[in-house]
Amino acid sequence: MTAFDDLTRLIPPPSQPLWANGDWNEVETALGVELPSDFKQLVGAYGAYHFAEFLTPLTPFGGRDLLVGPAKRLLDQERDFRDSNPEDCTYPFYPEPGGLLPWAGTDNGDRVCWLTDGKPDEWTVVCWNPRDWYYDAHPVGAVEFLIGWLSGHISTNVFPDAAEFAEED
Repeated sequence: MTAFDDLTRLIPPPSQPLWANGDWNEVETALGVELPSDFKQLVGAYGAYHFAEFLTPLTPFGGRDLLVGPAKRLLDQERDFRDSNPEDCTYPFYPEPGGLLPWAGTDNGDRVCWLTDGKPDEWTVVCWNPRDWYYDAHPVGAVEFLIGWLSGHISTNVFPDAAEFAEED
């Protein structure tokens, strides 16, 4: 049993996921990094699925450039703030070595990133609020983070628990 199997039992994938398929080699070449295998599996099964109607993986396929283009602009967008406020920038930004690389976003504008240090399948998930400049690291991969957040076993100070969205329904 894998973490991905646990996720599909918790949240069955859509029968026709939006923006789920494409050329991963092309994406990884454009980024200059290999991506974690669980993320590729997640996108292949769920595409741009809106988990808990709040958190969406940044699929690199389909009608909008959600992953590659924004990742390539990240450092330039944050450079001035970091230069003026280095104490608020805990981590480097992609494409810097070990930099944050967003793999999901929330309706609040928060980012769920990888800390791209080491082997891709061992990257740490870092939740980041780019408005108030705080971070919360979780030593798990993308799918394990999703399962933990959706099931209430992982909480972050960056955005609400998934259970709060279920209570609103």
